[in-house]
This record gives sequence, C-alpha cells and structure tokens, in this order.
Amino acid sequence: MKDQRSFLTVNYKVIRKNRKTIGIKVTDEGEVIVTSPFGISDKIIQNIIKGKEEWILGKVKLMQENEILRNKEIKNGSKFRFLGRKLELEIIEVENIEEDFQINNGKIRIFVSSRGIVRDKIDEIYRIEAKKILCERTNIYSKIIGVKPNKIFIKNQKTLWGSCSSRKNINYNYRIIMAPIEIVDYIVVHELCHLIHMNHSKNYWNTVGAILPDYKERRNWLKSNGHTLKI
Repeated sequence: MKDQRSFLTVNYKVIRKNRKTIGIKVTDEGEVIVTSPFGISDKIIQNIIKGKEEWILGKVKLMQENEILRNKEIKNGSKFRFLGRKLELEIIEVENIEEDFQINNGKIRIFVSSRGIVRDKIDEIYRIEAKKILCERTNIYSKIIGVKPNKIFIKNQKTLWGSCSSRKNINYNYRIIMAPIEIVDYIVVHELCHLIHMNHSKNYWNTVGAILPDYKERRNWLKSNGHTLKI
C-alpha cells in the first residue's frame, strides 16, 4: 500500500507493510521512502519525519550531488579514486587495441576505439582490478584467520560492501577498491570472520578485533566516506 506526501521541499512516499517499526530510506536517486506498519497515523509519521528533518535533507542533498557526479562527462584529466589515491584519466584512442589499460605514475590510461565506451571501459577495469586485489587480500587473511571461502564473487551491490552466504561464498562490491587498502582489508576480514560467526554477535566482533584492533576506526571511515566511492 503506497501513498505520497509532501514534506517541506521533499516529496516522500509512505509504504505500509506488516512490520513493527517505521523505517526511513533515501534512495540513490534522492527519493525518500517511509516504511510504516499498518495502523500508524499520518500524523505520527509526520512527527517522526520532522524529528529526522536535518538527516533527511542532508541525505537527499548528498544523493542529488552523487547523481550529478554520475552524470558528469568523463574526459581527459577526470579524477578517479583507486586504493585511496586519485588517479588522473588519460584516454588514448587507437584503432588496433593491443592492451586495454595501464595504472601507473598517478594515471589510469585507457585505450579505446571510441570515446563512447569510456565509462563502460572504466567500469570494466575496476572490476578486473577488484577481482585481483580482493582475491589476493582474501588469500592473505584466510591464512591468518584459518578459514577459506568456497567461492568469491565480485558484484556491484547498491547497499552492501560485502556479504557472506551460508554456503561460505563471499560477495564483494567492486567499488571498495576505490578506498584505501586498510578499508579494503576491513571488508575482507569482516566477511571472512562470518565464516566463523554468521552474525554480528559480541564473539564475532571480538574475532574481527583480534585481527584488526582498529576495526572501529576503519568501519567509521567507511560509514563517513562510502558515498564517495562511485565511478
């Protein structure tokens, strides 16, 4: 069941479900969605939204800014994050492509036959590098922790940086390699420790802390900066 309401300059959508609590979410497109149990009045929802006004408007502004960045033209000199550094893009148009890309000397060089495929090529490069880096880091920490995942998958997850299934498969969000290596390692350790504890219990966090004593600082960095890790 859905209905739409207006809140200041923000439109928000109310979705009523069979649930116990009220949730507020701002999508990547800047849409505000309120999920509410049946029987909760509009007035109660409005009061809750009013109490979250600053957070909602800040989140909407952030998502709108991200949307502008996503639609920004990619050209020579554009900057892209890679393992915490900013690489400058150099586009080289060639007819016969012998190699796809190079990452060195603070630059990411891509060789393309047409400028129309630049964005897709960068996305492909990051997926390739993510698979290499994340598999390497997983192998290192697997030996330290004494666990081994069944399979590793590289994905583009909207809301997760990683996940671990009951089949001992680990999924990584390829965009995490835009973050510094210590943040990459935090995600790797986070998921590997789920092979021991399939929850976020005290024992789980103790296991993470035994490997990364400063995991809270790394986790906080990701919470504060994760929204910037976009291509």
